[in-house]
Amino acid sequence: MDPAYILAQATGAWLQYEFACGRAPLFNERYMSVPIASALFRLYKHEVHSEYLHPILAAAKAGPGRKPEVDFAVISQYPHVDCVVESKWIGENGLTAEEVLWDLLRLELIANNANTPAFFLLAGRRKFLERFFKSKAFRGTSGKPGKYRSLLRLRPRHQRPIQISSPSADRRNLFMKLLTPFQQVSFPYCVTTSFSYSYPEMCPMFQYQVYVWHVFSPPGTARFFPKDHKLYRVDGEGQSNPSLPAE
Repeated sequence: MDPAYILAQATGAWLQYEFACGRAPLFNERYMSVPIASALFRLYKHEVHSEYLHPILAAAKAGPGRKPEVDFAVISQYPHVDCVVESKWIGENGLTAEEVLWDLLRLELIANNANTPAFFLLAGRRKFLERFFKSKAFRGTSGKPGKYRSLLRLRPRHQRPIQISSPSADRRNLFMKLLTPFQQVSFPYCVTTSFSYSYPEMCPMFQYQVYVWHVFSPPGTARFFPKDHKLYRVDGEGQSNPSLPAE
C-alpha cells in the first residue's frame, strides 16, 4: 500500500461524499482531519496525533507565541514518529509561497531526524488549485523565458529540489523570515519533493481535488546552521528576526 495514494484517495473520496451531501460550505483545513487521520490509522495501526509539537523546532523556539507544530503525526512508541503529514486547504484567496515552504521545511526536518515518511497534502476546489498552480506565488519568477522555479512539480515521481542555502532573489526575504529565528537548527541546503498522486485525477472545475507530495531527506544531503550562513545569521542580513507564519 502506497501511503501517498491512500491519503489522496481517502481525503478526495471524503470530500466528494461530503460535497454530495451538501456540506461543502463547511470545508476547511480542519474538516479534512477525519479522512487523513483515518487513512493514517489504517496504514500504521498506531495513534494519530493532530497539531503535534514539532520535535525539533518547538524546542528551539524561544520567546512568546505558539510553538511550531506538525498537522498529523503517527506515534507508535514515544518519542519516535512513524509518519508526518502537513495539510493545506486552498480557498478563493489561494495560498502564499511562505505557507507552503514552511510546511515543507517542517516536514523535511522530521524526515531527516527520524528517518520517517513525510507527506504534504493540498486540497480544495479544482478551479482554485489550478489558479494557484499558475500564480506567481507558486511558479516564482522566470529565470529563463518559459522556465519557472515552481514550489512543487505536478508530474508523477518527478523530484524537485527547492534551494534553501542559495535561494532565488525573489524568495530570499521569505527564507530569511523562516530561518532566522532558528539559529541552532540544522537545515538542508535544499528540500526534495516528489509529486505522488492527485484524486480524483479528473474532475469538473467546481468539484474538489486532493494532491499529495512526498517530502524527502535523501542520504548525504548537505546541511547548514543559520548562525553560520551569511544570509540567515542574526548579525548579518537576517537580523530583523521577523515573526513566523501562522500555523
